[in-house]
Amino acid sequence: MSHERSVGGTGVTASGPEVVIVANPVSGQGRGRGVGRRLAERLARRGVAAELHWTSGPGHAEELARRAVALGAATVAVCGGDGTVQEAVRALAGNGTRLALVPSGRCNDFAQALGLGRGLEAAARRIIEPGWRRVDLARVGRSYFCTVAAVGFDAVVSRFVEEMSLPLRGLPAYLYGVLRALIDYRPFEASLTWDQGQYQGPIFLAASANSPTYGGGIPVAPQARCDDGLLEVCLVRPLSRLKVLRFLPTVIRGRHGRVPEVSFLRTRRLTVETERPMEIWADGEPVTTTPQTIEAASGALKIATDG
Repeated sequence: MSHERSVGGTGVTASGPEVVIVANPVSGQGRGRGVGRRLAERLARRGVAAELHWTSGPGHAEELARRAVALGAATVAVCGGDGTVQEAVRALAGNGTRLALVPSGRCNDFAQALGLGRGLEAAARRIIEPGWRRVDLARVGRSYFCTVAAVGFDAVVSRFVEEMSLPLRGLPAYLYGVLRALIDYRPFEASLTWDQGQYQGPIFLAASANSPTYGGGIPVAPQARCDDGLLEVCLVRPLSRLKVLRFLPTVIRGRHGRVPEVSFLRTRRLTVETERPMEIWADGEPVTTTPQTIEAASGALKIATDG
């Protein structure tokens, strides 16, 4: 039987449901609400004991996932985008509860990186069938993240897109944010230290990736993988505004490694220090400020698979 709680519900019932659905009703401009309800109905028709819970604000997905784990739920299904998923994995990292992704946000890069099927039928099969595998997460400060953590220009763009509440989604929102943020942006002094080396000097941005894409499919680190125990770091040294505009098409095609100001490196740990505290954004959310160490968390997440 499927239970639905209103926005702001306190958590999972003491009966310990087999499946807990954590749905963000505002993700994807409201798409998460419809997806959550339809998924609960579909599971109920198939005899799966599931409870549906709505998130009510920042941090609530993590709270609901923790309650589900404590009460022994086998699977937590998350209906939302990468930001909602990031909250849930803080509770699921390192334990035996499966995460079932139900992509329904503005950006769904983690599901894309894992090659998971889209749509409710594919999501229902992932939940009902027992298949799973362990994949990597990354950790910065006290927060886990799934896709990419960035400091510098991309963090500024993410802040702009968040505060403007644009009606755009994914790549169009990112590109609009780039054009607006570029007007006032200046490179900054930083020190980066990784397993095999160090860089000190001015940078435009640094992106540390557990998966290849962010922002709705932008391949900032094309060689990043969620199962190799490593981070792929994209370091971009200062560029002129004109060169940034020329640079964008190469980023979208994943060919920016040809640009002289761009370097890639692979590491388990990356320490970032900057001339002043700067925001680090991960999975489209602000998570902390510099200085920080970012590290791979190998096999930290049990994920429901297709087939």
